[in-house]
Amino acid sequence: MQPSISIITIGVDDLERAFAFYRALFEINDEQIGAGPDHVAFFISDKLSFVLFAREQLAQTAGKDAAIAGTPGFVLSHQAQSPAEVDDILLQVLAAGGAILTEGTQSEWGYSAYFEDSEGNVWELMAQLPAN
Repeated sequence: MQPSISIITIGVDDLERAFAFYRALFEINDEQIGAGPDHVAFFISDKLSFVLFAREQLAQTAGKDAAIAGTPGFVLSHQAQSPAEVDDILLQVLAAGGAILTEGTQSEWGYSAYFEDSEGNVWELMAQLPAN
């Protein structure tokens, strides 16, 4: 995998409070903000997004039990070129000694999978859906 961090996702306990904080801190236009019931995304540039995600939901999405040690407070995301590349990287993760938390799956955002490195740090691999 040629590493590139395109999305930084952090877990938050109070989504509204965190949104208010980062909205006041970041100097970006309203058009650069997207939201859903469980997240807020700040599209900082064409190549970087900063996402606030409900901590409990983030743990579930990453395949972790919120009650155990190691539940992620953040997730590093790598933007792959295709679903096939996501699956290929998962094979590399296993060969390098990491663990697959969730296999590649299709969602409204694209095709994604989660893995953890040898130290338990969580990564997301994502290939966006082509624009219609």
